[in-house]
Amino acid sequence: MASYEELWHVIDMRVRENNDISHAEISDSGNVRGQAAIQRIAQIFILEILLERHREKYASVFFPLTGEEALHHLVFKRTGWRPFEAKSLSLSDAMFVIAELFREENLPSDAVIFIREQGIKNVSYPVHDFSEKDWDPRENAVFLKQK
Repeated sequence: MASYEELWHVIDMRVRENNDISHAEISDSGNVRGQAAIQRIAQIFILEILLERHREKYASVFFPLTGEEALHHLVFKRTGWRPFEAKSLSLSDAMFVIAELFREENLPSDAVIFIREQGIKNVSYPVHDFSEKDWDPRENAVFLKQK
């Protein structure tokens, strides 16, 4: 799907730029740093898909849950925490709270197929050192609306 490709591409560029990772590192399947970057790209890509599904269920024209609001609302719905608690989380902490959602069965089948086509290995790489700036929900939203 074209919008998935575009979304992946913009996240890829942002992750590489924010973390000073070359295209060669990502292209080298034996490069741990490059593979960690691909995993980070997939993580943010999946986050965007999850948030888009959350918006479809809970957002309205009167309260669209744009940008970070969708993540805060998702954390709020899953935990029952007060809104200010959900809003105070870092991106890493918020993803930790919703970690169980980062599974293929929680994604549309076309998104799962797309992710598999990106060459994601069935190996975990450390992504805790990546920049919080890797996620730009306002920029990413443009590509999800094209679906």
